[in-house]
Amino acid sequence: MPGLVEMDHSTRRKLLQTGLAAALLAAGGMPVAAGARHGGRLRIGLSGGPAPELWDPRFGPGLFQMVSGAGLVFDTLTEIAPDGLLRGALASGWTPSEAGRVWTLDLDPEARFHGGQPFEAADAIASLDLHKTPGDAGHGIRSLIAEMRLRGPHRFDVRLHRANADFPYLLSDPALIMGPRSGAAEVFRTGAGTGPYRVASFDGAARLLVERVPGHPRTAQGNWFDTVEILVLPRAEDRARAFAEGRVDVVDRLPARLSERLERTHRAQTIAIPATDALRFSPGAGCAPARVRPVMEALHAGIDRQALIAGDPGLSLAAMPGPQSADPEATRQALGALTPEGLTLSIDGDLGEQGARLVARIGQQMSELGVPMRLATSGEVADLHVARLTTRATHAWTLLSLFGGAAQPISAPCGPAAAAQEYVPILSEANLVVADWIGRPEPQAQPWATGHTRMGQRWWRA
Repeated sequence: MPGLVEMDHSTRRKLLQTGLAAALLAAGGMPVAAGARHGGRLRIGLSGGPAPELWDPRFGPGLFQMVSGAGLVFDTLTEIAPDGLLRGALASGWTPSEAGRVWTLDLDPEARFHGGQPFEAADAIASLDLHKTPGDAGHGIRSLIAEMRLRGPHRFDVRLHRANADFPYLLSDPALIMGPRSGAAEVFRTGAGTGPYRVASFDGAARLLVERVPGHPRTAQGNWFDTVEILVLPRAEDRARAFAEGRVDVVDRLPARLSERLERTHRAQTIAIPATDALRFSPGAGCAPARVRPVMEALHAGIDRQALIAGDPGLSLAAMPGPQSADPEATRQALGALTPEGLTLSIDGDLGEQGARLVARIGQQMSELGVPMRLATSGEVADLHVARLTTRATHAWTLLSLFGGAAQPISAPCGPAAAAQEYVPILSEANLVVADWIGRPEPQAQPWATGHTRMGQRWWRA
């Protein structure tokens, strides 16, 4: 790694353009397979759709934002390569001083936004400062920083409150995508980032088409496809059908019965991958403003988190421990007489098998405390809504860095409106079903967010 860090920009660029590129890329974690070809379209069917804020990093990267954001339309300062090693993305080098309390970051001088303006150190500082507000997605990482100082157009210093040898790894968090120092709102709305692909068309909800940026500085590190298309297909059955009909080449999170059927009938490959997920409970349309706080407090106090996973080898709580046992008195006190009939619940159509089991167990726990929960009927407004989120492995890492390994509250906000939300993070097993004509590097124990959401950047035509 020191050789890559210390190499000057022109030398690094020339090496990538010569016959030494294969060796350098292998050292950086991106082996180039024999027979890999540029061209074609990668078509992805995703279970998670875009958030209303689109790519605004303050609100947290959902599944759609992670796949279409870091490494595709936008980029981060660093990234974790398929072999687990750290390498530069928009940053070309990072040098510690004062035993890791100060980090000097050098930026790629060839990096440009899709509109043509250069990406500079002032843009990087402004992008990190977007997360200064408590509750923003990258606030945990930004809270580690005491100050940032420009050293030149493409260099800046980051002084931390205390030394942290993992800081360059934390900068790979997909929430920390880079935008301009001014006009960021428009960039995050339209997708005019610095990534190797730019938006060709987007309906804002169900279909995104991006095209490769000609001459992009990172073309030599992958970006094999001419275009990448993302279709949002929330129901597992719809994703499986789209794959079977040849409308997509990759789908995520299929039940075993569906993935095994596609393997038998369509020469598909299933990649089992670890994922850091979270069930998010938020007030539903039927929860009056005066009831929001007591309902959420009751839910927080009523969940026995250890009992949720007892006897289930497919589930484990993520590294964000909160109150481990329920507090029945606090639960009843929070609810009072507001909801003597219990709580109604609406759920996303594709919670996944683990998510569905957890919701059922939470409902049972609350019922045992005298707060029955039932699914809302069709057309009925609900008190609570449950959604499954795919979060980032670096999120828990950030919290552990911030608090020195101390236990964290389980309510982990990921946006300005997160005060009335309850999160139950879990480690679960996800999967990707992939057409056999697609080539890919072999990640080594890579979680979903760091190893597989960059498929548009790293995969190729086999």
